[in-house]
Amino acid sequence: MEKKILALTGALVLAATLIVSEAVLAAYQATQEASTAKATTFLIGGTETTTKDTAVSTITFPEAAPGTTVDTPFNDIDGSGDPQVLSTTASEPVVKIKNTDASANYNVVLEITTWTNSLVDKEYYNLAADGATDINAVTTELSAANGGANTVSTGVSIGAATYKDLYLKLGLTSVSGKTGTSTLSVLGETL
Repeated sequence: MEKKILALTGALVLAATLIVSEAVLAAYQATQEASTAKATTFLIGGTETTTKDTAVSTITFPEAAPGTTVDTPFNDIDGSGDPQVLSTTASEPVVKIKNTDASANYNVVLEITTWTNSLVDKEYYNLAADGATDINAVTTELSAANGGANTVSTGVSIGAATYKDLYLKLGLTSVSGKTGTSTLSVLGETL
């Protein structure tokens, strides 16, 4: 009988210890939550002295034959009469990217969404010095194969309150009679 009472007492002590331990653990639990603010570090602007601080919302590549290359895009601020120019002596970008921060330098990261309607085989970029006039090739891959989404850390930094020139080029697929869209985002990565 003593053994039964002792065993029952031991079981009650163990049950009480487990209940107390569980209550203590519950008192130290917390839910975690995190978020980031939208970055407003870069301005994608026009290419002229009077438009480089005006935000561009659309870059348009003119219509071209299937399977060809399109390297004369223009932005909605400067208009179709002022397209990108590739030249060894008088190049002009499609847009300028400005670091609007007054004191911080940032590495540029380009992020592109997938081109719709299977229109684009590949998109390319060149991120050059502000005012460069000798850009005659755009060869660094921006999109993934078949115009797919991609994020590219360019390895190019933009100093505080300064600009870089962005050049773009598309290689089209053999799809004809279609229009496609994609979104290009310019992100800043701290040095």
